[in-house]
Formats: sequence, C-alpha cells, structure tokens
Amino acid sequence: MTKKALTIILSLILLLPVLIYFTVWNYYAINIPKWDDHALKTFILEYAHAPGWKNKILALYRQHNEHRIALTRLFTWIDYSVFGALNFKHLMLAGNVLLLGIIPLWYEILRKNKKPLFALVPVPFIWLSLAFWENMYWGMASIQNFGVVTLTLWTIYLCINPKTTPFVISIVLAFIAISTSPNALFVLPIGAFLIFLTQNRKRFALWVITSGVFIFGYFYGYAKSEANPDSKASIFQLVKGYMAFLGSFAESIPVLDHFKVCFFIGIVLFLVAVSIISATLFRISKNKYSNKFEKYTDLFCLGAILFILGTALVVVYGRAGFGLEGLTDSKYKIYSVLLLLVAYLYIVIPIRGSFLSPYITAIVFLAITFNVFSYHYHLVDAYNLRKYLTTAQFNGSFEDKTLKIPSDTTLAANIVEKTPVFYDTLLPMIAVADRQTFAGSSRGLVELYDHTSFNAEKDLLKVSNSTFSNQRLQDSGVYILLSSDKRFYLFPANRTRNKSRKELFLKQYYFAPGFNAEIPFSELEKGTYKVAIVRKLGEETGILFKDKTIKVSQTTKNKVKVNW
Repeated sequence: MTKKALTIILSLILLLPVLIYFTVWNYYAINIPKWDDHALKTFILEYAHAPGWKNKILALYRQHNEHRIALTRLFTWIDYSVFGALNFKHLMLAGNVLLLGIIPLWYEILRKNKKPLFALVPVPFIWLSLAFWENMYWGMASIQNFGVVTLTLWTIYLCINPKTTPFVISIVLAFIAISTSPNALFVLPIGAFLIFLTQNRKRFALWVITSGVFIFGYFYGYAKSEANPDSKASIFQLVKGYMAFLGSFAESIPVLDHFKVCFFIGIVLFLVAVSIISATLFRISKNKYSNKFEKYTDLFCLGAILFILGTALVVVYGRAGFGLEGLTDSKYKIYSVLLLLVAYLYIVIPIRGSFLSPYITAIVFLAITFNVFSYHYHLVDAYNLRKYLTTAQFNGSFEDKTLKIPSDTTLAANIVEKTPVFYDTLLPMIAVADRQTFAGSSRGLVELYDHTSFNAEKDLLKVSNSTFSNQRLQDSGVYILLSSDKRFYLFPANRTRNKSRKELFLKQYYFAPGFNAEIPFSELEKGTYKVAIVRKLGEETGILFKDKTIKVSQTTKNKVKVNW
C-alpha cells in the first residue's frame, strides 16, 4: 500500500468518531434553554440596551455565580445578531467544535515527535463520546467547559514555543481562556512555571506582569458566590472524591459498582500523574534531550497535568457539598479523559522500532471499546435529558387550559428562536383526553396504566412501572400528564439502563424494562389533579386518564441563590 493511500485510509478512520459524535449530538440536541442558559436571555437584553462600549464590556464580563463567561456571552450575542434570534443548539455546536481543538494539538505533538499518523487514531475515539453528554447538550456549559480546556491546553503548548509569534498568541489565548471559565486562571502560574523552566527571563517577566493584570481584572469587583453549599466532607471523603473525579471516565465500564471503579482507576491515574511529574522534573533538571521538542513535550505534559490536578482540587473542594457521587458527573469527565490522553502521550512517544505499531494497535482496540461502552452507557442520560427539557418548556409555556401561548411582540419574549417540539401535535389530544378520559391510540394503554403504580407521598408523586419494554429513542416513551381545573403539567417518565450486557450489545436494548418518575409538589400549583399516562411510540401517541387523582394543598418553591 502506498503512503498516500494509507494516509487517506487513516484520515477516514480519524473522521469516523467525529461523524458519529456529531450525528448523535444532532439526534438529541434541542433548542431549549437549560438552567443557567436562561441568564443568557437576560444578557441579550442588558447588552442590547447598554449605552456605550464600556457598559457593553461590563455586560460581557459581569459575574455569573463564581464565573466570568464572557466568551459564552460573546457567542450568544453573535448568534443573536446573525440569526435574529438566539438558538441554543448553535451555542452547543460552538462548544462541541471547540472540543475538537484537542485533536489537532495532539496531532502536532505526535508529528513533531516523529510519530506516524496511525499514533493519532486512539485520540478521537477516547476524546469524542457521550461521556460528555451534559456539556454536549447544554448551550452555556458547552462553550465554557469545553472551551476552557481547549484554550488552556493550546495556551500551555504555545507559551513554551521558542518562537515569538506563538508566545504572543499564547498570551491572547490565556486572556480568552480566563474569560471563559475561572479554572483557566491556573494557566497563569503554570505558564510562569514552565517558562521559568525554559530559562527565558524576558518571557518570564512579561508573563508574570501580564498575569498580574489579568488576575486584577478578573477579581475586580468580584463577589463570593452563595450558590454552593458548604462542604461537610471529611479529609478521607475529599480524597475519595478527588480520586473518583480523576477516574470518572471509567464510569461506563460494565461493572456493578461504578463509583468504586472510578475511585480505583483514579488512584492509578493519580500515581501515573505523579510519576510523569517526577520523571519530567528530573529530566529537565538533567537537560538530557536528543532534540529540543522532547523537552517541550515534557513541559507540555507537565503543564497539562498540573492544570488537571489543580482543577480537580478546586472542583472537589467546591462541589463536595453536593455529594461525592456528583464528582463523577458528566460535566467533569473531560478532565479524567484528558488525563488519560496525556498519559497516552507519555507512554507512546518514547516507543521506537517494531514495537510501536502493535502497541498502538492494542491501544486503538481499547479506545474503540471504551468509545462503544460510553455511547451505550450514556445514551440513556441523553434520552432522559431531552425529555426533561421538552417537558420543562411545556410547563413554562402554558399557564392555563387553553394551551395557547399569549401573543407577545416584545424583545424579551422573542429572544429565543421558536423551535418545533414533539408536544406541538399533542396539544389537541390533551384537550380531548381531558374531556373524555382518552385520546389517540389506546391499544395496550389500559394495561400499561394498570401495571403502573402512583404513590402520593408528602412532598412528591412517585410513579413506577416494571413492564414497559419499548426501545424507541429520542422523544418516544412515557410521560405523566396532570390536569387540574386551572392548568396542565407534563413530566417525563425516565428510563434506566439495561444491565444485561448480552441484550445491550447484541440486541441494542438500551433500556431496562419499566420507567419511573418523581414529581415534586413544589413544581405544581395548589389543586386537585387527575393523572394520565401519555405514551408516544414514534408517530403513534395515546393519552389515558383513569380514576387516579392527587391533591396538592401547599407548595414551597426551592429558590437557589444566584447573582444573575
């Protein structure tokens, strides 16, 4: 096989995980704001009416909880200006494209270490998967949490480059990274340390001065956020959470205790990180390198690991109050996977001769296996999130039983682009079912209702079923419809993962039988509600009310302290 043909084949293989990733993303992504996304609508109003460029800059850099999210806001304003309305899918797409920036960086490092293109193949399979599902489908978080990693890693790589232009670019990237997420502040001391190790005094002085300006600007007018609860975790629990954070990529491995496997693999990766730091500092002190780029690779790996370990420390300390299990959440997994990729560089670059190809082949196999595990394991998360977002929008849109959105031509009411959702075709059926107890396809619906339990507790309604077995994806599944004299509410019935590996991988049965829902009364207005099941299977939809009712006598809204 010629070298050109091999390059084409390898390029197509490298493109495959990218195509799969964005195909899956597009299948579940929907233009509906999630939680903090709503603050971006307020930003557009503030920015649009801000007099003068100074006030517009203040609007961009205004604190959001403990963050400065100027880059996210900038993308938001650009999207709104170009398309005439804000589309959160565009923000998600921007964030996911930023995520791709790690792949050319790894290509550059491997290429300059004289590794073949084949050595890059494991990278996109490890890097691109549904393991990052929460950030993938969250407009604000996608740009912030993906962007900060890519921008910081490129800053670290360029600041140690011996040429002047890359170094200047690194200062610009450092500023943009800090304007994206606060953990990018780590790049300032890390960059200073790495430049100090290169023994370039002028650059070191310039970096320190610039860093001082950036830090002053970031914390000018800064106020501590009250959104995070105080951590009551012990030192042992914090250490346990720290290791689980570092090993969280392993959650999709098919074992019984996912937190435990994350904890143990986190210990392994932490020891690997310590080993890399120690070996790198030793080699730099001895300065025994056959070429300059070996030293720059060592410096980059050192900086990347310090960034990961520092971020892990801040997250664990700041978020442990929410519970240790939350430290393996999807939005944090990017640092665990990144540590894995740095370890891959450290392992594969020193390999020479005939051992290289079989070694990389084995890693490619493991990378593809991990990729498959991630998609299968986290698909249920993406499915449940989409259902949550669509039903939340339903409940926020319809305030009475007419199921009509009031006409509003104000700027505030028309910021977000109108997007078709599955319940658009459901609205006429809801009104019919409310009058005559059922609407649409009723085949098997009575039996489904009879096999579903509805238990009204003090503060919530618990819905449970153990027989529903349909495997349709996207918007299909079961929803719970509540009807009072005043209004309707729609809630998703969540599915759980199929624990049968045989059914999961051979038959593509992603969901375990049944569904469940917990509907807090704090989400409802006072009143007596009839309870219906909405079953959607592709284009076929049925709604059924029976004799089940619940009474909500008092509600208490849970208010989260925010500064936006």
